[in-house]
Amino acid sequence: MTWLHTWTGLLLGWVLFAIFVTGTATYFKAEITQWMQPELRRGDSPVDAAAVAWKSLEERAPESTRWFVGLPDDRATATTAFWQPGTGGKRSGSATFDPVTGEVVTARESRGAEFFYRFHFQLQLPHPWGRYLAGVAAMFMFVALISGVITHRQFFKEFFTFRPGRTSLRSFLDFHNVTAVLALPFYFMISYSALVIFMAMYMPWGREVLTDAQARAAGAVRERGGQSGAEKKAGGVEKKPWVSPAPVGPMLEEVARRWGREHPTVKRMDVTERGTEKMVVTFTRAEAGSVSITQREQLRFNGATGELLPEEKKMGGVATEVHGTLYGLHMARFAGPAMRWTFFLMGLFGSALVATGLVMWTIKRRAKYAKAGRFSFGHGLVERLNIAGIAGLFVAMGAIFWANRLLPVGMDARGDWEVKAFLYTWAAMLAHAVVRPVLAAWREQLWAGAVLFTALPVVDAVTGPFLARAWADGNAAYLGFHVTVLATGAMLAVVAWKVSRIGAGRGRDGERKADAARERKSRPAEEAV
Repeated sequence: MTWLHTWTGLLLGWVLFAIFVTGTATYFKAEITQWMQPELRRGDSPVDAAAVAWKSLEERAPESTRWFVGLPDDRATATTAFWQPGTGGKRSGSATFDPVTGEVVTARESRGAEFFYRFHFQLQLPHPWGRYLAGVAAMFMFVALISGVITHRQFFKEFFTFRPGRTSLRSFLDFHNVTAVLALPFYFMISYSALVIFMAMYMPWGREVLTDAQARAAGAVRERGGQSGAEKKAGGVEKKPWVSPAPVGPMLEEVARRWGREHPTVKRMDVTERGTEKMVVTFTRAEAGSVSITQREQLRFNGATGELLPEEKKMGGVATEVHGTLYGLHMARFAGPAMRWTFFLMGLFGSALVATGLVMWTIKRRAKYAKAGRFSFGHGLVERLNIAGIAGLFVAMGAIFWANRLLPVGMDARGDWEVKAFLYTWAAMLAHAVVRPVLAAWREQLWAGAVLFTALPVVDAVTGPFLARAWADGNAAYLGFHVTVLATGAMLAVVAWKVSRIGAGRGRDGERKADAARERKSRPAEEAV
């Protein structure tokens, strides 16, 4: 089992580390996006923001048949809206509204934390190959966890043994064991749920059987001389007169009466078949009410009369509910601040678990190759990939935050250039790791990451009024972002200092060995004299 644990942890360890770090960051996706688009300001009540958005859409998309509105809450700031023309087709318009005035807000173009969210399961690869690679990495993680528990049968005992003053290998092993035990259930949940989320893509046979059954049913309808619903729709129906929608005010009052006006209350407002007698206005409650993504509370109204419709019957059985619950646990959108911070810390433990495992692999073999006096290409490759994959990733993440503040606000394809700053910086860190000595590369990249993160509040303060405004408004999310990046910079600085001490210690050890060798050589000459 030891070899299985070692190689499943190593072969995709760098991919796993990147997935863990970027995935952990997305537990605060809304807060990061708020920092990266500081022009968007917070509203008061999601219910009031829904009323304002309805009025704005009536002015900007009066003939649209479908509206999709995402409302602000205690984390997200602005109202986002999409709309479709006619009876469907692609979304023809989108806008970001000020939740108080309803005016269109022009914020700097940025991917925000959506980039980290997408990267952690797509890895910036063409669809669907990134998702397949992330799935393989999740399977490797799951196997490594099971084999690790079997290999380290006494790891609960070793959890209480931490020897930071011993050899670097022993210290890394102790830290590896500590981080493994602290959040072991979380690791199993996060790796298994990652596989379950995309199980229909990894195992598409059930979907293919269902599709075949649907095709056979449609064929049976045609044989009986009828038409399927899709065919009737495609065949063209005479356009009916426009039906004026009912006022949204009474609907929102009913929403407020049932769910309250403040978060967690309504999070989405969807309008379908607008302008017809079949118009439906659906309000979806914030996900804090349920773990499962399939158990979201909804209130549905007849859009033509304003009448509250009966609750829609939930489809799906036990398997659907299990899938929804695991999906919800993985995303943690149900979590309040305390639970979200807990998940964030466990994600950091997971990142440390993977990183220490990768570094231990090189330390354990370095002495063997040095004693044999030979160079191993595989060992050298892993050492360089460790540097770029661990330290270099933090430098790249710091670069995307700096790019967000330093690139011109009106720049074309600005969001794409932020992503390029991340990717180009990461590639530069790989090149740097190849040309520099191992310890020097570790030290320099860790210090670079520490500087980028700790100096970020200064860059924010110099490039705009947003930090001062957040301080004056008491914007906890915005200020909390700065506290987190400062803590990250401090962590990187401490690790860089530790690496510098290792280098200095190796230098002193080398000097002592050289002195001892010179002393041994001089003894025969002294004895001869």
